Amino acid sequence: MEVTGRFFHSLRGLLSPADAPVKPSAGLRAAGVLVPLRTRGDEVRVVLARRTEQVPHHKGQICFPGGSRDPGDTDLLATALREAREELGIRKEEVELLGAMEPVETVTGFSIRPYVARIPDTATFRLDEFEVAEVFEPPLAVFGEFHRYRWAEATFRGRADRVYFLDYGRHTVWGATARILHDLAERIYGSAPGIVHVPPVNRI
Repeated sequence: MEVTGRFFHSLRGLLSPADAPVKPSAGLRAAGVLVPLRTRGDEVRVVLARRTEQVPHHKGQICFPGGSRDPGDTDLLATALREAREELGIRKEEVELLGAMEPVETVTGFSIRPYVARIPDTATFRLDEFEVAEVFEPPLAVFGEFHRYRWAEATFRGRADRVYFLDYGRHTVWGATARILHDLAERIYGSAPGIVHVPPVNRI
């Protein structure tokens, strides 16, 4: 088994089964996202999207494909797969599901269930140009460099939370996306040391 094959095999053991039951905290809106991984040589990359300035919420932010559960979605995995198809053109049959992570609760009132998956190295993206401005693929190992993270307190409609940030090139990955990547990296690379605190920000 090649290096990346061993990596994905091991990663399955670090994740929860995709059908493991979860119960969002009261008052939070359930959402599902796909965390797509693929390889470049022996390097594992994570697929991230930047939202356009046209969308009603989270303009210009870095995100995973995903969103709120629709009435027609059988579960949050169905939500994540539907959104991945709509936003990036990733077809369900291209997705090798590896497992799920615990939901991430956001200061804006969402409970986000991340589903980690491998997609083909040759997969071609077909972007929803209204929602997605660009796709980029940083090495997953970048998010295991825990000294790169910063955090700040944020308050939204009276709800306070710790918000993570990490700079990668010209992009700043922050909020729920940074939290998911931080939590995934902790599973893979071990516990993170303390993260540098920065002054409060108002990006939400």
